Amino acid sequence: MRRRLGPGFWLATAWIGLIVAAAALADLLPIAGYDDTLVGPPRSAPSAEHPFGTDGLGRDVFSRVVHGARVSLGVGIGAVVLGLGLGAPLGILAGYRKGLADSVIMAANDIALAFPSLVFALAVVAFAGASLRNVLIVLGVLGIPAWVRLIRGTTLAFAEREFVLAARVLGVRDRRILWREIMPNVAVPAASYAFIGMAVVIVAEGSLAFLGLSVQAPTPTWGGLINEGRTLMEDAPHVVLAPSIVMFLTVLAFNLVGDRLRALTDVRQSGLEPARQAAPLPAGPAPRPVTGALLQVEDLRTHIHTPRGTVKAVDGVSFTLERGRTLAIVGESGSGKSMLIRTILGLLPATEVSRGGHVHLEGDDLTAFTPEEMRQVLGRRLGTVFQDPMTALNPVRTIGTQVTEPLRVHLGMNRRQARQEAERLLASVGIPDPARMLRRYPHQLSGGMRQRVTIAMALSCGPDVLFADEPTTALDVTIQDQVLRLIHRLREERDMAVVLVSHDLSVVRQWADEVIVMYAGKVVERGPAEQVFTRPRMPYTEALLQAAPRLTDPSHHRLRVIPGRPPDLSDVPPGCPFRPRCAYAQDRCAEEAPPLLAEAGDHHYACWHPTGTAVSDTPEGAETHGR
Repeated sequence: MRRRLGPGFWLATAWIGLIVAAAALADLLPIAGYDDTLVGPPRSAPSAEHPFGTDGLGRDVFSRVVHGARVSLGVGIGAVVLGLGLGAPLGILAGYRKGLADSVIMAANDIALAFPSLVFALAVVAFAGASLRNVLIVLGVLGIPAWVRLIRGTTLAFAEREFVLAARVLGVRDRRILWREIMPNVAVPAASYAFIGMAVVIVAEGSLAFLGLSVQAPTPTWGGLINEGRTLMEDAPHVVLAPSIVMFLTVLAFNLVGDRLRALTDVRQSGLEPARQAAPLPAGPAPRPVTGALLQVEDLRTHIHTPRGTVKAVDGVSFTLERGRTLAIVGESGSGKSMLIRTILGLLPATEVSRGGHVHLEGDDLTAFTPEEMRQVLGRRLGTVFQDPMTALNPVRTIGTQVTEPLRVHLGMNRRQARQEAERLLASVGIPDPARMLRRYPHQLSGGMRQRVTIAMALSCGPDVLFADEPTTALDVTIQDQVLRLIHRLREERDMAVVLVSHDLSVVRQWADEVIVMYAGKVVERGPAEQVFTRPRMPYTEALLQAAPRLTDPSHHRLRVIPGRPPDLSDVPPGCPFRPRCAYAQDRCAEEAPPLLAEAGDHHYACWHPTGTAVSDTPEGAETHGR
């Protein structure tokens, strides 16, 4: 950290500390008071008795500069606190809520930014009177628009991070998310900007003081001292140079500290949108819940409205899942796998998204639940593990506070009970010395340990269904196997169901009971894992299996690829969406989209000309023999 901050940061910090200490202890200085005249010869040069010399009335310039720091620093700190106190709530509201609130707040903010700030300051101070209080209020109010814009932008970035989405999955209320997840992260860049804001306010107050519109004599201020000494520049330049140099160094120090902190706290967006309740699509009749099914999804749809058209990210997906079984969802990137999970959980953006279909959890239609009712389901009955544990965990909170939070929110445990249960949870997922681990931060853990923590959080309230969205993508091969074995063991111990999203077909074949193959937002093949892998009926599934690398391939063997690219979901061609990439496509494939056709053994596929492929029963499961 010291190397990253650099010596300039520490010198600037030392100067700020010196100025603050001098301002606080100004009354204890052994030098005469700032308004005492003839304490030395008028206009005398700096000396041992008067380090900064004296002014035209024989007053000690050093004492006046030190006392002037009280006004300049006081206005700087006070204006920043006032601007932050009023601007931060508006910025957080605009960045988190979006929609109408964002439009109204930012429209008013843009108008305020367009108004000439100096004209406003001059007018208000001239009308209300030149005083410390009026200057502080004016400069604080003028800083509100900048604070709103900064806090809104930072909130937008953090509201899209996976640890916020993970909090929503656990059923945490918006107010608690704002306070526990957003605020600690927003506070860091806000603190860096506060230093820059103080520098701006000090300069602004100095400008007003130079014009005689700030604190009035005899109280000194840096801008006022510069104004007083400008007539003495020829025979006593030290009267102007002393406050000017001190003011310059102070402003420079605040800017250096603020810039360095800002460089260390830049926010990188993750691409996730904040979760909201989506607008409904026209719905057909509610399906009858399937007897014995834990999770039933019927004709689920998610349409995202963009300037280029409507993107059908999830388009009519249906399946059932029984307790104690694992369902795997596979497909290329962009096929709709993760969006399907978020649609089931109700974690969708509020604007420009429509949702249709039904999701039943043991007979309860989750799509009809209010946000308050859904919070009771998320975390308690539905748990989620994300693919990147580093972004799924809040970097500024300890592991203990994050693991105990769902226990306290949903199960009503007190702090001590939640701590004991958190230790038991971490131990159950194979984390050694859980008591010590609870005191650590996410960056102090390895990738495998972080993923185990997210699994413990997802299982903390005993969910019925665990959604694992590519939980091993960011891990090495040995840790992948450990995490998958852990999820499998916990599924058997807790008799829960697992929905596994993965690109790794060998993982799916080893751990899944049933498989869904998605393409262009639709299910193109569905059935028992063994049947799908040994006898794929959809050419796309066959192509995925052939593209999987095999250990039996010779060295420097060219990898098999699927030609072409997935379709633009805002402009899907008519007929079968896989037709442009399919080697077996015929005329009917371009005219009519195939429905899901049933085959023996609950095997379904969407193809007019299904393959007759038999796939070898190797662990890689990719070699094909004939059609």
